[in-house]
Amino acid sequence: MDELTLLSAAYGAFFLLIAVEAGLSYRRKLGYYRLGEATSNVAHGVAYQTLDVFTKGLVMVPYLALAKVAPLSLPLDRWWAWLLGLFAYDFCSYWSHRHHHEVGFLWAIHGVHHAAEDFNLAAALRQPLFQQAFKWAWTLPLALFMPVEMFIGIIVFDFLYQFLQHTRFVGKLGPLGWLMNTPSHHRVHHGTEPHYLDRNYGGIFILWDRLFGTFQAEEKEPTYGLTKPIGSLDPLWGNLHLYAELLRASRRVAATSIARSIRLWFTGPAQLGKLAPGGNAPPHTSLEDDRLSLASRLGLGMTLTMIVVSLTVLIVWGTEQPLSAQLGLSALVLLGLFAIGVILRSAQHAAGRAIQT
Repeated sequence: MDELTLLSAAYGAFFLLIAVEAGLSYRRKLGYYRLGEATSNVAHGVAYQTLDVFTKGLVMVPYLALAKVAPLSLPLDRWWAWLLGLFAYDFCSYWSHRHHHEVGFLWAIHGVHHAAEDFNLAAALRQPLFQQAFKWAWTLPLALFMPVEMFIGIIVFDFLYQFLQHTRFVGKLGPLGWLMNTPSHHRVHHGTEPHYLDRNYGGIFILWDRLFGTFQAEEKEPTYGLTKPIGSLDPLWGNLHLYAELLRASRRVAATSIARSIRLWFTGPAQLGKLAPGGNAPPHTSLEDDRLSLASRLGLGMTLTMIVVSLTVLIVWGTEQPLSAQLGLSALVLLGLFAIGVILRSAQHAAGRAIQT
């Protein structure tokens, strides 16, 4: 069973856990879920998984090529080898994650995940569409000693583990939090408060943050999202808006300094306003559940069901079918994502008008 099949099976458990968490939030009147954002987050995940069917080669092809000339290979039948592999993978993941926060064109990809303003298990599915474009470069050196079976197994474990970090129902976990990443640590990572920004990059282990000076303990409940909110729930625009912002900033300074215009793409997002002052944030309108009409809810439900089923067929059976069949299923998913964007934008505009009146 390959990585995609394992992950598709895991998604069934994910949706069950999301339903349980959302149910608890509703029953206790905690407000951890809003239907509009939860739908957008799931739609982002569907978009990512659909493209990943075609782009996983960006990760696996160079990895397999390098593994063929690897000087050594960890044994698959020794527990210590898996533990060593897990630490090695998470070390690479830490630096990949950190660099995706510190480099402008990488943040434009990764920031899609941070745009979620409700911190819950559904937000864990909000994966960037272009996540695989550069991330493979940090894990490629592992091929020098890690067999591909171990690599895939650890990727799946990492994805499952990090999914469980996106919850507000689990408090601090005491001594476990000295070594392992926990929901408390990851809530800090998603916080917008100044002392929470760019902290706790660890995926499985928080050890790297403690070693490299990026650890921050949770002191109070963070405010989640981006410091400059996107103001849209459209899952397609959600993957492009940070690049659009980067392009606008680059154009603002290009006339006076080409060097500064280029530098914007390689500096951290915190420097964007300093290097390219000006530009207005888009209007930010929260979409509350009670602003969604019955027709909007039905439309979202039917469309989301269609694209999830299409993605499941694509992952489980489609990869063995001709390219035309794969592209057809992908086009169906894309059409559904576009429809979800239209429904959410319409509902959001209606919510904005209602608030103004």
